[in-house]
Amino acid sequence: MAATESGGMGIAQGATSPPRTGIALAIIVVMQLMLTIDLMIVTVALPSIGAELNFTEGGLAWVVNAYGLALGGLMLLGGRFGDTFGRRRMFLIGVALFTVASFVGGFAEHDWWFLTCRALQGVGAALAMPNCLALIFGLFPEGPERTKAITISASASSSGAVVGLLLGGVLTTGLSWRWVMFVNVPIGVAIFVLAMVYIREQDRKRGRFDLAGAVTSAVGVALLVYGLSEAGEGGWESPAVWVALIVGAVLFGIFLLIERRAPEPIMPLSLFADRNRVAAYVAAVLVTGTMIGMSFFLTMFVQGPLGFSPLITGVAFLATGLALVAASMFVGSIMKGIGERSTMLIGGLLLVGGYLWLTLLTLESNYWGGILGPLICVGIGMAFTLIPATEMAGADVGATNYGAASSTYNTMQQLGGPIVLAILVAVFQTASHAATSGTGEEVAHRSLEAGMTPGFITAAILAGCVCLVSLLVRRNNSRPATTVA
Repeated sequence: MAATESGGMGIAQGATSPPRTGIALAIIVVMQLMLTIDLMIVTVALPSIGAELNFTEGGLAWVVNAYGLALGGLMLLGGRFGDTFGRRRMFLIGVALFTVASFVGGFAEHDWWFLTCRALQGVGAALAMPNCLALIFGLFPEGPERTKAITISASASSSGAVVGLLLGGVLTTGLSWRWVMFVNVPIGVAIFVLAMVYIREQDRKRGRFDLAGAVTSAVGVALLVYGLSEAGEGGWESPAVWVALIVGAVLFGIFLLIERRAPEPIMPLSLFADRNRVAAYVAAVLVTGTMIGMSFFLTMFVQGPLGFSPLITGVAFLATGLALVAASMFVGSIMKGIGERSTMLIGGLLLVGGYLWLTLLTLESNYWGGILGPLICVGIGMAFTLIPATEMAGADVGATNYGAASSTYNTMQQLGGPIVLAILVAVFQTASHAATSGTGEEVAHRSLEAGMTPGFITAAILAGCVCLVSLLVRRNNSRPATTVA
């Protein structure tokens, strides 16, 4: 076991009273929510940003990609930095960088200026996000209190994308696109100040830092995220997509070889020795990815055939977030009674049901009869799958590896979006080409209808894989597993 040094007594060891621990959890959860909101908050504002800063159509996509690439590429590094140099320290640095980048980006006068700030936001998020969950692991020992904390954390993270769509629409419509950046500033400053007071440093790992692993993981994951994102948006024909995917896969393979020999790896491969954690990782990819794919199809449908405005679109999707939060209030007690395995299975079945329900959509469907029900079903399914998955991702992990465990799980979620979206869009594009009769808007709507149904069927199949993976989870999760130390 690697030697450790304490950067201040962990809260779970009695350094603080329970109320102080509760405040620390609230600080962390608010930061998680803000970081996930920023994945989607600029989406609704893209037309306004593009018009004022003179973005090209291709350049505008980088407003989203710059944040996602930096976050996905540096997530593993941010988690291990926390284990090595202090989770509280990395959390604070991430919060500070994210807040400053948001402030400067709100004053952007050129496209390069804004893109630079979005990338720096992503770097700050990559430092803060994995250490959010790692700090929670350190704050609460395994048991009911950790389960409750993870339930709150997972609810915030999972609903952030939906809240981001709504908040982006409200700010852009009521104020200006610049407020999608400025809104982060007062929240970030408050989080930084409160974290200095209420969050103590936790134990950290001492040893040589895995520089080779850091470089290969950062570049490899960033290229994979880029290639999959480009494939999802523009198809698989572009040589740039294949070059990015091939080079990214080679670098990630090299990264795995490095990790096998590194004395202090960025991502300990022993994390994958426990089948519960592997099930959690697979669920993170599939659940997050299918939800993003659903949002992609339904956004086109409600803003196309249904004629919703961007703001009303954000309100419409709020049903998923509200259902997720409501379900999260009782998932913990249900999981305590029936275990992670059965809880995740129920969630997977709910996701399958929601996506199959959406296959019934036609151009004659409306929101109340055809979309609201599936959105609620998917939101509840996400709560029942992601909460046990998050719990299992941190179970039986040595205290000095909380950052690595958190960053690995978060990276799986980050990769899930582009991986699954690329698959679903490929299915959609193939099917939508069959609808060519009619003219103008009619063709677009018929193509959308023709492509959505097989897209949702594919999403249901992938959600079915979550059900199969849940069967790999040990029935009695109280049985000790090999601890990652």
